Amino acid sequence: MAQLQESKSSIQRIFILAGEASGDAYGGALVRALLEAQPTLEIRCWGGDALEAAGAKCLRHYRTIAFMGVWEVMKNARTILRRFKECWAEIEEFQPDVLVGIDYPGFNLRMARKAKRIGITTHHYISPSVWAWKKNRVRAIQRHIDQLHVILPFEKEWYDREGVDVQWVGHPMLELIQIEAEPMATASHAKPKLLLLPGSRAQELQRILPVMIQTSRGLPQFEVVVAGAPGRTMSDYREAEKAGIPVEFGHTRTLMRSSDVGLVASGTATLEAALLGLPHVLCYKTSIITYAIARLLVQSHWIGLPNILLQNNVVPECIQSKCNPRELRESVLALHNGSKRSLKAEKQLKQFKELQRLLKSNPPASEQVAVSILSKQNQ
Repeated sequence: MAQLQESKSSIQRIFILAGEASGDAYGGALVRALLEAQPTLEIRCWGGDALEAAGAKCLRHYRTIAFMGVWEVMKNARTILRRFKECWAEIEEFQPDVLVGIDYPGFNLRMARKAKRIGITTHHYISPSVWAWKKNRVRAIQRHIDQLHVILPFEKEWYDREGVDVQWVGHPMLELIQIEAEPMATASHAKPKLLLLPGSRAQELQRILPVMIQTSRGLPQFEVVVAGAPGRTMSDYREAEKAGIPVEFGHTRTLMRSSDVGLVASGTATLEAALLGLPHVLCYKTSIITYAIARLLVQSHWIGLPNILLQNNVVPECIQSKCNPRELRESVLALHNGSKRSLKAEKQLKQFKELQRLLKSNPPASEQVAVSILSKQNQ
């Protein structure tokens, strides 16, 4: 990371909210940039291991608030409300100069509204996908966010038209990949490696991991491994243990680099896999209610970020009823037959190189966001 010029900002206290693994990872890079610019900052957060390792004081782990989907949120509404009140009490006690929400808009935008009312400067890093659905959220961003930092190139123009104070900063995933550019040594394998990435939330592991395991049983020509998600433990992967599939924690990106093909749950991991050059199939399965509502609201042909950004069906998407062992097995074999990668996989890899070009910025995303946070005062 390039050296930031030491800041003389009047800002002394920052509270960061990250509600899932990806937000925690990006938050960690942001905290490093903030403390490099201003070492005297006091930073507290709701997040995870990455934020804490970077120097923030973590008050609650994101795994206790990581609920996704309409039905899942409804079922856990009381828990979410208790967590919201607890978080606001901690913000009031801390009295930060700045509140930074990282993604997780359902929780973070509501918190920004309360913070803005008492004069706390509000930033939101990583836009909710309002261009695809829930366009009413742009009004909340206009009213309650002092500055929005977006990571997809088309988002700045979209928000500019809506009158939002927005800056495009590039994608922080490229920073994380660069930090871990040297893969650890791995043993040679007699079979090609199939990597399973079932997601990090409890409901994803419950719905998607069993389907991935069933799929792998029909692919004996591959060595199969599961990438354990940050914040999860082996108890979350009992199905994999029973099937004799190893679960590896702490080096997902190295596994992506060293694997031949992957089954990847929809989310940040699909973009990560693309940027790391892993041919893969996107798969997703959620509750019937959540899926039905999403079908009505989402205005995109695809749900995978690589496909949305490239406006092309680059990564096969096996969603809901298509997320079954037969469909997934056929999609994997279309990319790798157990002996070599197919022409389809090679085309994927070529398109993934274009993604890197689209998302790269200079200076890196976390440095740009840090500079904005330390220079922007509430108006």
